[in-house]
Amino acid sequence: MTIKRLRLLFLVPLLALLLGPAGISAQVVNFAKTLPQRAFSVGITPSYQMDRNVVMFDAGGLAVFASAGYGLQYSVDLNVKYGYFVNGTDYASVDLQYLIHETRQSYFSVIAGLHRWDAYGFDLTGIYSYAPRYWLNLTVGVDMDLSFASDVNPRFWVPLNAGFNAGEVMFVFVEYNLPVSERAWDIVALGINFIIR
Repeated sequence: MTIKRLRLLFLVPLLALLLGPAGISAQVVNFAKTLPQRAFSVGITPSYQMDRNVVMFDAGGLAVFASAGYGLQYSVDLNVKYGYFVNGTDYASVDLQYLIHETRQSYFSVIAGLHRWDAYGFDLTGIYSYAPRYWLNLTVGVDMDLSFASDVNPRFWVPLNAGFNAGEVMFVFVEYNLPVSERAWDIVALGINFIIR
């Protein structure tokens, strides 16, 4: 990895944090495959956040996320996301995804970025996608979110995702985020992404 690429990986999330409400969310829409270079993606993802009596969680219920991405290089893409929570504060994020390893049917990526919800936070996700058929993608990973409120609140999920390629430009998916820490909660999502080349 070149120095230029390393600077880019750290500069974009830092600028987003300094310039306003921005960050990353790997909580909804998790896939290890990056966008083709110079390709765009736009998507919409309704989700349902299920409160499991989590301390300080007041945004349970319906949320709708709008997302956009751009393929910076073959193995690096930039993603932004905005989430409207019916019962809580809106969410904004920015992240960079780096494709670490790829074979004909599998991909492994790391996603890192920043978010702004009730407080600023940092997100880190490792995800693996397997495509047994061209039209089917199965994904599993580990997602960590740190929110820097008055206390640092770490949350961990295991995203489980099934995605369906409906042609070259449309991708439909269903996702469940299994909470694996005390402050995490269940998340169920169904979404659609469009790729613009």
